[in-house]
Amino acid sequence: MEKSYLQCVAWANHRDRLKEPITRIGNIANDPHLYSEINKACSNERAFLFLAPDGFVVLWPRHIDKSTFIEVTIASCHGGNAVQRYLRHIIRLARCGNASFIEFATARRGFNKIAPLHGWVRSGERDNLTIWRHFLEVDHG
Repeated sequence: MEKSYLQCVAWANHRDRLKEPITRIGNIANDPHLYSEINKACSNERAFLFLAPDGFVVLWPRHIDKSTFIEVTIASCHGGNAVQRYLRHIIRLARCGNASFIEFATARRGFNKIAPLHGWVRSGERDNLTIWRHFLEVDHG
């Protein structure tokens, strides 16, 4: 069975090799400054890089209206079924950070079909990107 896990790693050890894929994704999303924003946030430990066996994700804790949420700033996976395989890990990390929800923005229209199947709710649009949120249930015990 294929392993699915996320490991938090030091940004400084991986930023050079991730510059090209992050820049490419930023260009697709019409965000030419994505790499520099991620580099600054991860270098200052405001955002965190997690490696997977077949990709990576950057999670950035954010705050809005006195609530914490986790922004999936970028995610890249080459093994398929990434939402199904990695969402539970991201949810666990978000709960550890007392987040109310997880948010990501994407230009990929394919998520319109699969995101709702995994608990994501369309939250709006920003700069031609669809915003999705996954609200976390409150754990009472």
